Amino acid sequence: MHSFLYNRKVRDTLIQLIFFAVICFGITYLALNAATNMRDAGLTSGFDFLFQRAGYDISYSLIHYDPKTSTHLMAWAAGMVNTIAFAVVAILLTTVMALCLAVMRLSQNFLLSKVSLCLVEYVRNVPILVHISVWYTLSLMLPSVRQAFNFGDVSFLSNRGLSIPSVEWNYGLLASLVFAALWIVLCFFVKKRVSTTGRRIISVLLMTVVLVVLASLVFTPVVSFTTPKLVGFNFKHGWTLPPEFIMLIIAVSTYSAAHGSEVIRGSILAISKGQMEAGLALGVRPNIVMNKVIIPQALHSIIPPMTSIYINVLKAAALGSVVGFMDIMGTMGGSSLNITGQAIECIVIVMVSYGILNLILAAIMGRFNKAMQLKGR
Repeated sequence: MHSFLYNRKVRDTLIQLIFFAVICFGITYLALNAATNMRDAGLTSGFDFLFQRAGYDISYSLIHYDPKTSTHLMAWAAGMVNTIAFAVVAILLTTVMALCLAVMRLSQNFLLSKVSLCLVEYVRNVPILVHISVWYTLSLMLPSVRQAFNFGDVSFLSNRGLSIPSVEWNYGLLASLVFAALWIVLCFFVKKRVSTTGRRIISVLLMTVVLVVLASLVFTPVVSFTTPKLVGFNFKHGWTLPPEFIMLIIAVSTYSAAHGSEVIRGSILAISKGQMEAGLALGVRPNIVMNKVIIPQALHSIIPPMTSIYINVLKAAALGSVVGFMDIMGTMGGSSLNITGQAIECIVIVMVSYGILNLILAAIMGRFNKAMQLKGR
């Protein structure tokens, strides 16, 4: 018995079992306590409310949502799609702006370097909520619809948002499946024939364009564009991005780019100066040495911290509730919660939704990071 208790493996296992039992006890206690309080307050638990009529409007939704007939489940789906759309656009903008700010800061040009320094130090030292409020206030100063900024008669910017041409898919289900099958075959062919990732991406893009052009010439146009037109007091047709969506993207992207630029700058500075000096000694232009030699080597140390910044960008969608942007938090954690009173269920749905999205994003970045490491070594 003495030797059994002093066995390290047995002792570690017992400690883990006790720790697991304490966690289970805590969760059970909290669940029973919540159930008792809800029963005393006359509240019902469960997720049946998801199939009840939502009854509130969502100002901007990329999927069909009717406040008169749609359920809370559809409201959650609309918020989920809005969150994903926001995250994709904001992450792309963050990456581009962070790279530009980092290169400007490292530039030998005095003006570019100091402008980048001032922007980064100002933006990253002011809370993100202040940035969102400032940008949203600026959006309220935009002209009305009739005095909207005109960008070549195809896009218009007003206090109603940014109206841009919409893209419509003209093929039916069967034709779309055939088109997708051809595209997958072409991608498989490119993967077998082209070795490098960069050339593979360019080849896939070119093959996609060729496929779209050939299908449009032989059959009907694959896609069609509809430009917005001013009809009455608002723009009809096209896509209209509301000011809440645009300003939230600008605020979050600039704030995250300020942090990301320092990550990129630090990673570039970690590369030996001899790399740049060797390239210049061979007569290669500095921008080519930066693009072909320095940045590819710096990617190994850029990707992990940038993953954390991307996750923060995705989570920042929840801050859109302060300006009326309906993401998961605005729909399920805001309007649905207030209407149904199902606080625990709504918050659990919000937490699980954001958790799943962040895990997917982390998995994608982890796979990308692994690919870069294998390529470098």
